[in-house]
Amino acid sequence: MSESYLHFLYQFQYFDKTNLQTTDNEFVEIIKIGRLNADSGADFQDARIFIGNIEWVGSVEVHLKSSDWDIHKHQNDASYQNVILHLVWEDDKPILRKDGTRIPTLTLCNRADKKLLQKYQSMMDSNAEMPCQNQFMEVDDIRKLSMLDKVLMKRLEDKSLIINQFLKDNNADWEETSYQVLAKNFGFKLNAEPFLSLAKNLPLKILQKHRNNLSQIEALIFGVAGFLQNEKNDLETWDEYRLNLRKEFQFLASKYQLQDKMLGQHEWKYLRLRPANFPTVRLAQFACFIHENANLFSVLIHLEDVKIFAKILKVKQSEYWMEHYVFGKKSEGKVPTMGSASVENVVINTVVPLLVAYANQKDNREYLEKAIKLLEELPAEENNITNHWKSMGLIVKSAFDSQASIEWFNHFCLPKKCLSCNVGVDILRR
Repeated sequence: MSESYLHFLYQFQYFDKTNLQTTDNEFVEIIKIGRLNADSGADFQDARIFIGNIEWVGSVEVHLKSSDWDIHKHQNDASYQNVILHLVWEDDKPILRKDGTRIPTLTLCNRADKKLLQKYQSMMDSNAEMPCQNQFMEVDDIRKLSMLDKVLMKRLEDKSLIINQFLKDNNADWEETSYQVLAKNFGFKLNAEPFLSLAKNLPLKILQKHRNNLSQIEALIFGVAGFLQNEKNDLETWDEYRLNLRKEFQFLASKYQLQDKMLGQHEWKYLRLRPANFPTVRLAQFACFIHENANLFSVLIHLEDVKIFAKILKVKQSEYWMEHYVFGKKSEGKVPTMGSASVENVVINTVVPLLVAYANQKDNREYLEKAIKLLEELPAEENNITNHWKSMGLIVKSAFDSQASIEWFNHFCLPKKCLSCNVGVDILRR
């Protein structure tokens, strides 16, 4: 039993309302259940309920036991003083307002359908990855689609909040924020944090001063990344390219006071990465992208379709990095530029969140619609989560679908929030 189950019973009025009375034997008639409150305060706001011969307008608070009111310290919270009905599974203690009057209490333990409770408990006790997977295909497609819309918007809002935090840290500088978010994305999962540290230690404004000189940008990026430090005292083994970068960086580091901003080479990870994804290659590609795109935020925010962005992002790294995966060791073949899957990842995790955050800040839905359009243009990601959804009959064709299905699984299925899910509610209501 959980409070969310009681929310479900009250919200859909799934209990016996015959001769409905409070624990003090006062007549109860629910005219309007109110709206479910996601913020602080009582669970349902603006309810209209007849209690006795009086119509009350106010809030409804839900608890498993009436004593939970005191345990949660609602008696000291002014936002709970307009509660007109206390809905509980078990009444174990009278609850009083500050003026000493008792809050009307309605118990549901003898009014709820036992079979419904068993059905809910069965879902909660399920060992399956998705509690509803055996009934999922019975649910109408319209409910699945509405849930995909719901969870995608939640995912986009959550990502925009992350952008907002970056923006706050950067004093509302969209260019610097875009640069840091893009840098983190260039590190993908394994090297996201060192890439972000690099971007924070090496502000975009410094790189922009050298945007016409790729070798200086590379020197700054590889230098702050820690690859130009002579950790093993083996300068005699370094090739000319690396020695030139080191010399350039020593001058620039002194000019911009970057000596204490350098990362350690040990912070960069190579384990289980294909050579094309080595951090050295990604850093070289990142340097070229910065070199060729001066106004970073404008480039990202005014992107019209994925094909255009693919052309922008698939820049060729410098000649040295077309033949090397790491410093000093020439590759057997040409090093590839950024692949389509990586480009799509950047659009999903950098461009789309920036668009949503900008849409919210400017109150301009056009940017939100552009973000959704990009997700609809991109192919769906393939991973264990999306494959599991497909096996259950969910159509996952675009990045819109895959992003939504990932959010659905992680934030509703895993924690078993079935009563907040359109599909879970539909199964229980059958």
